[in-house]
Amino acid sequence: MGEAVTTLSIKQLRYVEAAGRTGSIAAAAADLNISQSSITAAIDALEADVGFDLFTRVPAKGLLVTSAGQQCLTLIADFLGRFREFQAELSAIGGTSTGVIRLACFAAAAATFLPNAIASFQRQHPGIRFEIVEGNMETVVGYLENGRADLAFTYHETVGDNQLFHQIIDLPYFALLCADDPIANQPSTCLSELAAKPMIELFLPQTRSHYSDLFRKAKIDVNVVHSSSSVAMIRTMIAANLGFTLLNAKPLAAIDRRAGIVAVPLRDRIKPRDFGLVMQTRVRQPRAVADFHAHCEMIRMQGGFEHMAVRIP
Repeated sequence: MGEAVTTLSIKQLRYVEAAGRTGSIAAAAADLNISQSSITAAIDALEADVGFDLFTRVPAKGLLVTSAGQQCLTLIADFLGRFREFQAELSAIGGTSTGVIRLACFAAAAATFLPNAIASFQRQHPGIRFEIVEGNMETVVGYLENGRADLAFTYHETVGDNQLFHQIIDLPYFALLCADDPIANQPSTCLSELAAKPMIELFLPQTRSHYSDLFRKAKIDVNVVHSSSSVAMIRTMIAANLGFTLLNAKPLAAIDRRAGIVAVPLRDRIKPRDFGLVMQTRVRQPRAVADFHAHCEMIRMQGGFEHMAVRIP
């Protein structure tokens, strides 16, 4: 198979990898912003070269990867990863780190810290650009596993066996309330005080009832009146005084009261959640990725992620 693959270009291998990753010719074409016929042609050419089917086409279900196809796609993903390393190292011969860093970040926390981290990094490394995907805690680590991201930012409890976690900050729980709520003027609050109010819960595949479960573990009844997978939507509902929510990463909109919401720390003795950077084990990172990892560690040591946390004064 090795000799046959050499007849395909790097670009065509990327087309095949995208088809396997997305499970759809249409989705792969949209992801790479090319025509579906280009994806189909790359698949047909590789299948002709290797002499077996990579996929089976199932109407209304897209592409199903064959057993041999999965082995082939694993080799392709590994090769493309090494090629990216080669490109980065080749570009760095002159002493300037260049290339692309692919980041996956838990959507509820991304805007709080990622833009500033990227901006400060690019002042030192202007030749590096970023490709960013957001998702819930489950999909973010999945992006690492399927090779779509080099690094991920999420909570420690989602990290898999083949992944390494580097904490950048511990995030205590806090209540997000309408600025007109009397509790918004307090230095702290507690679960028993909040239980009398309607709750709007962040509902994600990995978290689900994580926040309302805090009340149940404390043997306190709470009335969850609404739920949403969007922190932005929840912020808007809270500003309209429809209820409160519990979170860990401080939204940018809560830094001041202009958005109509206020973050108030909890004084209940609940262990904070560890938030940090995740990477795959046994994967040699390109220079650009290693440089950004080191930059994030420097920010952590200087307390640059502290604005994400809501702590009791």
